[in-house]
Amino acid sequence: IQRAWNMGVRCTFLGRNTVIVDKKLISWRDSLDLKTVAKREDFEPFVILLVVPIVLTFWVYYGKQVNFAQFFPEFQGLWNQDFYSTIYEYLFAFVMMFCVPGFIVKVLFKKSFADFGLCLGDTKLGLRLVAIGTPLLLLSAYIGAGDPAMQAEYPLAKSTMQDWRVFLVVEAFYLVYYLGWEFFFRGFMLFGLERKYGAALAILIQTIPSAIVHIGKPASESFAAILAGWVFGYIAFRSRSMLYPMLLHALVGISTDVFVIQCTDF
Repeated sequence: IQRAWNMGVRCTFLGRNTVIVDKKLISWRDSLDLKTVAKREDFEPFVILLVVPIVLTFWVYYGKQVNFAQFFPEFQGLWNQDFYSTIYEYLFAFVMMFCVPGFIVKVLFKKSFADFGLCLGDTKLGLRLVAIGTPLLLLSAYIGAGDPAMQAEYPLAKSTMQDWRVFLVVEAFYLVYYLGWEFFFRGFMLFGLERKYGAALAILIQTIPSAIVHIGKPASESFAAILAGWVFGYIAFRSRSMLYPMLLHALVGISTDVFVIQCTDF
């Protein structure tokens, strides 16, 4: 109702249970009825905002390295246990952040992945933004790798620091993780909410959960996640694709692992 009022739509309250919006009589009960919501333009953002906290909470409590040890105790005690637990975390994130919203896009929304940013978009602009961002992100990753807190956190599979071949396997799964992450935030959320709320609000809204799930990481990374949410969201919006922020996000993540290894005694 407040949104309609701010947009200049005439709103008249007829009591505690009924209101007229743009000459349409709507009861408060109807405004909360799921069948009514499903028939309105609010359906897609309603589903997206409903699903996002469920998916992220499920991932945080069941998809992390520590959960791998709980679900697969036979791997405990292995010198390379973190190799398996890291792959578990990356694949779990991909299932929750790519497969779940992907199912919703195709089955529930009946739309193409391109409508949610999984496409090349404006290739020329996207590659230009990647070219601009690459040296800046490499520099930030190099500086961040000198932070003891970052060295304690990354790479997640520290046993791979002794073998580059195994390290490359984990980093390949890291790319899968970033595909899921960017599709979820800069695809499913951003483009799904943009049609209802506009680009600016969609970028800000998707930044909130993407930043919050970084809580518990090193402080420098958590604060950087806020800025990254804005910047990556802008890049996705301008290029009409989540692939270009995915490339940049993967670049900074993988290069951080590489720089941390170079900064340590391994």
